[in-house]
Amino acid sequence: MIDEVFVHCTGIGPKTDHKLRQNRFKNWQSVLDHPDSLPISGSRKQSLISGIKKGVEALAIQDLGFLISQFPGYEQWRFLAEYFKDCTFFDIETTGLSCYEDDISVISAFHQQKMHTFVYGENLDDFLDLVDQSTLLVAFNGNSFDIPFIETYFNIPDIGCPYVDLRWIAYHFGYSGGLKSIEKQFGLKRPAGFEDVDGFEAVRLFNHWQKGSEQAKEKLINYCQLDVLASYLVALELMDLKITGFKQDKYQPILNLVKT
Repeated sequence: MIDEVFVHCTGIGPKTDHKLRQNRFKNWQSVLDHPDSLPISGSRKQSLISGIKKGVEALAIQDLGFLISQFPGYEQWRFLAEYFKDCTFFDIETTGLSCYEDDISVISAFHQQKMHTFVYGENLDDFLDLVDQSTLLVAFNGNSFDIPFIETYFNIPDIGCPYVDLRWIAYHFGYSGGLKSIEKQFGLKRPAGFEDVDGFEAVRLFNHWQKGSEQAKEKLINYCQLDVLASYLVALELMDLKITGFKQDKYQPILNLVKT
């Protein structure tokens, strides 16, 4: 699936990609096997072959970080589809929007079909151990918020694992807006009591928790977990749009997030 597109190569755009397909070049190996039959020549031909060779090498050693950096945003869904069962879906809740002044209150991660939760004042640092065990991270709006917040909060140069942003994958599939808006478009409904909980409410819950409310703490944790599970289900729906029967081949956990 990852090797069935050519736009990661310098100088190869959608039109040339389509032209290659029309000439029966369906994947990277077909180009390497028949370079003399390519419908392009000169520097673009050499750039294509060079880019494919680098891609083959990176794929062989599972250097997903390099590959993702080479692929345009509208093709990054391929990594989500290819490694779906190995993806770690995660979300963070914070006490504010500044990664320099505010704290992370909760991190939830759906990893290897299990929910893992990391809580302020208890075990937040353990999330980094989970990252070390992960193949591909997935978060909604992760590029703009979750990833840089984590890197700054824990004072690390980078998160240390390849990642894709579900928000932009959804956008390139024609679904814009926030996670709740997109999940509703797929007929997903949150449990009673969580329909209107958002980031502002998460801050309020954290403050109540710090004043001694265990109920507020529990609701905050559940809200973060629901965001993760919603991301998982939205990703499942998106991939099913692109690949017929995708959902039937993937394990779906029993969730408190159901279709209407």
